[in-house]
Amino acid sequence: MAVRFSGLASGLETDKIIKELMKAERMKVDKVKKQKTKLEWRKDIWKEMNKKLYSFYTKQVYNLRSKGTFMEKTTVSSNDSIISAKANVNAAEGTHTVTITQLAKGSFLTGDKITKDKDNNDIDVESSTKISELLDFGAATEKKINITTKNGGTPVEITIGKDDTMAQIVYNIKKAVEDVNISFDSNFDRVMMSSKNQGDDVKIQVGGDTDLIKALGLEGKVGTDGENSIFTYNETELVSDSNEITVNGLTLTLKAKGDANITVNQDTQAMYDNVKDFITEYNKIIVEINEKLGADRVVGYEPLTQEEKQAMSEDDIKLWEQKIKDSLLRRDDILTSLVDSMRSIVGSSSGVDTSGLEYRFLSDLGIVTGNYTEKGLLHIDGDGDDPLYAAKTNKLKEAIEKDPEQVADLLNAIGDELYSKMQEKMKSTEISSAFTFFNDKQMDNQIDDYKDRITVLEDKLADIEERYYRQFTAMEKAIQMMNSQSASLASMLGGGSQ
Repeated sequence: MAVRFSGLASGLETDKIIKELMKAERMKVDKVKKQKTKLEWRKDIWKEMNKKLYSFYTKQVYNLRSKGTFMEKTTVSSNDSIISAKANVNAAEGTHTVTITQLAKGSFLTGDKITKDKDNNDIDVESSTKISELLDFGAATEKKINITTKNGGTPVEITIGKDDTMAQIVYNIKKAVEDVNISFDSNFDRVMMSSKNQGDDVKIQVGGDTDLIKALGLEGKVGTDGENSIFTYNETELVSDSNEITVNGLTLTLKAKGDANITVNQDTQAMYDNVKDFITEYNKIIVEINEKLGADRVVGYEPLTQEEKQAMSEDDIKLWEQKIKDSLLRRDDILTSLVDSMRSIVGSSSGVDTSGLEYRFLSDLGIVTGNYTEKGLLHIDGDGDDPLYAAKTNKLKEAIEKDPEQVADLLNAIGDELYSKMQEKMKSTEISSAFTFFNDKQMDNQIDDYKDRITVLEDKLADIEERYYRQFTAMEKAIQMMNSQSASLASMLGGGSQ
């Protein structure tokens, strides 16, 4: 950098003058920075909006297209101590009779009490007791046992080291044999095992090193025989290797021998509540979209420079910036297209295949749009939580009571179309990523372009500032030279006659 002369000869405040000159030049950079900031804000707002839309798509819209959402069934057992049940959407309504004659059982194996150490001395065995205290390993450092949990099953081999404690042995067996429960009961000094599975082919058996088996109190021990459950369902005898059984759309939990009736009914209240939940969430997302699209136009507000922020309080800065952010999706084309599609599908069944359906529109079920100023919000006629519509006849409840399947068919059809349309708008393209409603890739490229432009402009500013300093330095040098020449001339014309 060249030496700068800051007004020594001219008496001018060179730095201040150049700073003022640079303000005009910097306005070009500030303009691009503000454009970049607004785009970054817009992208952040869209990301948050996209998150909410995607959540609505994966939850409420997905559930709307699922028959199970609206065809829930209730079950009542006449004797819950004998049997309990849950029903899926395919369970037949009515009363089902069940007689349980045998419960499924697993296999249990309890070892002998361990009372002697390897030297035949009395010992109180704890979880921390090492196997080498109970068994002489000799020159060996490890021994092996194997465990089988099913008749004809493949034995699982477990290696036990001489320094393993009872706790480590239990852990190693539990880790190796996935379908067995095992513990060492220090109150009774015994190894206890049980199978996780049930059925008549289940039986715990232990093999391997006989001395090790004896030391663990398992010599000659064989697990009890497992058993199948046997029950009669609607006069047909069935057999299972479990007490948790799914039959004819019912999940039965067998608890004890005896008789019980299972009554299955359509859960009409749950269906109504699920419809209402969808409408509530739909209205929330529509309200937020409408607020963003209909935001007030902001005139004269731009992102603040650092210099402008210094003259304002933090609260004023937040209010200023929020006013800009609130307007950034105003009349957004992508958001407008999306909400128009949603309202058209939900409100008018646009694109929905309703052929063969008793109900074709949500309005046939008493689900209606409100005043035009609400811009597509839905209401349920006769719903007690909606004061403006509570006095009307609740056609939705009547339709659910009359034929819930027909109601579900329309809701599922609307859900299918809405799901497909939103999925289509989230497809990956050259300008947007997958599962994204807005042009995030395009925005990223534009932001990068702004960054490049700012870098170029900043370099130009540095060059311009340096040029100003060179010019003022040249001026100072010229003035200094003139002052020197004037002093010399004055000296020659009479300065030396004194």
